[in-house]
Amino acid sequence: MVEKMTEGYRSMKIGEVKIYPCFAENPPRTGKYEEKSWQYARNGLAESDIVLDSQGYLIDGYCWYLLALEHELTHVPVRYGKQQIIRAYHRKSGRLYTWRLLEALNDCAAAGDRAVVHTRQGVRTVTVAEVGEYRPEEYKEPLRTVIRVKKKQI
Repeated sequence: MVEKMTEGYRSMKIGEVKIYPCFAENPPRTGKYEEKSWQYARNGLAESDIVLDSQGYLIDGYCWYLLALEHELTHVPVRYGKQQIIRAYHRKSGRLYTWRLLEALNDCAAAGDRAVVHTRQGVRTVTVAEVGEYRPEEYKEPLRTVIRVKKKQI
């Protein structure tokens, strides 16, 4: 059951939230989970923490979802949204890698822009080759994120 809350948000039974395998098979890092747990203990669960796609699958907020399960919540505040990805390279002749745009950066990136991203080696700057819609079901594990987009100078 979905109940109306603040504009754009709904209260949903936690059992109705669908989880893509890339989230279920890849638990969050211990440090990240502990940080979110501390935030939950201090502030509770905010309306913007769990984001679903149009089919009701979680696309952001997996730590918050796990905390809600841990605390045996029956309903959680959710909102519907979309996320985009960039395919980008480190060097001109380099291989394309994929990152997930933070929701605030949706529709901000275009081919040729530079993006500051999280990588296994730390924070790096890459060149955007293309922008697309994020489909978590296509990935074996959650994608790392884009921190900032630097628009291409014309």
